[in-house]
Amino acid sequence: MDELDCGPIEGEVEALFNKAASYLQTLASSLPQDKLLHFYARYKQATEGPCNIPKPGFFDFKGKQKWEAWKDMGDMSKNNAMMEYVSAMRETDPEWELKASSEKSGAYSSSWVRVSTLQQQPDDFTKDEDKSPFDWVKENNVEKVKILEHGKIMEKDENGMTLLHWAADRGHQEIAKYLLEQKLDVNARDSEGQTALHYAASCGHLEVIRVLLDHGGDPTIQDSDGLQPEECAEEADVKMFFKNL
Repeated sequence: MDELDCGPIEGEVEALFNKAASYLQTLASSLPQDKLLHFYARYKQATEGPCNIPKPGFFDFKGKQKWEAWKDMGDMSKNNAMMEYVSAMRETDPEWELKASSEKSGAYSSSWVRVSTLQQQPDDFTKDEDKSPFDWVKENNVEKVKILEHGKIMEKDENGMTLLHWAADRGHQEIAKYLLEQKLDVNARDSEGQTALHYAASCGHLEVIRVLLDHGGDPTIQDSDGLQPEECAEEADVKMFFKNL
């Protein structure tokens, strides 16, 4: 008889969950992205509880998918998340328990990432001496940014983004404030016509939005698609903030 159907105690569910999480390593490379996200969200909910990290930046598409999948779990209990994880494993491979039990001890390394193809990788592995001003902003390296020459502060990348765009994208409030104090154009547009305010709104960085507005950020500027920053926002509190301006 199916253990989960009998209402197993929490310890039994956890044991099955850990076994399923290890077994997933043998399947991860063959599963579609939506299935991996399904497992990822339930693993995070089961091991850490409700989503407790900021939404990733505008260009971190994979990170945003993972964040949204976890966020959608809401307040689901850790035990229920483990049960759903095990249930999903049974749907994916009905014979997974038998196969997992037949594996030799130590077949799954504890150092493996639970869902390897969804593991968030660092932006790059550039050596410090080869990093650009954009790298320092992305890494929130305030000290490095503050010693940049004025000409470097005014640079744009291949997409027309300024350092301020990147600070807004990553939610780096202190760097954004410093760049604005150095007279970087708060309403500068990238190749898509978006300002730093569009980026901060899209990523839900409310404190950065306030900094930009305090320094003359224009919330009425439209991008190439005719969208104002408010219309790029996804978070309810950000939308409400703009409506109350």
